[in-house]
Amino acid sequence: MKDLIDISVEAVRLGGDVLNRHFGKVDISKARAKGTADYVSDVDRESEETMRAFLLKELPDSTFLGEEMGQDDEGKSYRWIVDPLDGTTNYLQRLSIFGVSAALERCIPGSEWGEIIAGAVFHPPTGDLWTAFKEKGAYRNGERITVSKKQELTTCLIATGFPFRAKDELGLYLKTFEKIFLRCSGIRRAGAASLDLCWTAEGVFDGFWEHRLSPWDIAAGGLIIKEAGGLFTSFRGDNIYLSAGNVVGANPHLHPALIEIIKENVGDS
Repeated sequence: MKDLIDISVEAVRLGGDVLNRHFGKVDISKARAKGTADYVSDVDRESEETMRAFLLKELPDSTFLGEEMGQDDEGKSYRWIVDPLDGTTNYLQRLSIFGVSAALERCIPGSEWGEIIAGAVFHPPTGDLWTAFKEKGAYRNGERITVSKKQELTTCLIATGFPFRAKDELGLYLKTFEKIFLRCSGIRRAGAASLDLCWTAEGVFDGFWEHRLSPWDIAAGGLIIKEAGGLFTSFRGDNIYLSAGNVVGANPHLHPALIEIIKENVGDS
């Protein structure tokens, strides 16, 4: 059997090949809206079907959880958690900030979520690839990466995402945004959480927070941040972030400061 990281890498590259082949050729009017400002196209589905077929063939003792096709039957030792196109709106608008991610979870019988042990995120337009294996470190294009070393928010560039799937939380989000904005050097919103997490893992961004993300948005990137020496948690500061979807990632110096601001404005969500 191939190495689990090698399988993850090949899967995200296969998905990325699909995205590159169709980039700039998809008519946004033909994409189906899953919700306000939340789209799915034939390209999402083709990427996911390609990745699913490959992953289940390479690791038969696994199931699959994907953004477009949902959850396979349970009862296996492992589960792949896959986003075949993170940043669909960017992609449809021909904005080349989009990614493909695959994480491998070791299942725990009787538990909704297990342990993420491997992850890969691919940026098709540039070919950049981030990988991590539990307790083995995080890498970008084969080179070891670490989170930012900064200790004060005043010098930090923080990434975020807008709560477009939870507009009822916009007021809470804006309160947090204001507090962080006034204390840091800048805030960026790229529109693809998997890439935001990888850029945080390598210190391009010094921290990240977002509301109501899905497991496939954060499973691989969360592991990459942790293996790069950072902390990645729910707004409560715990590791139950796959079900919560409200997440914070940063180095160990900055993470408590971000959590404190979020709790003051959002509470323990």
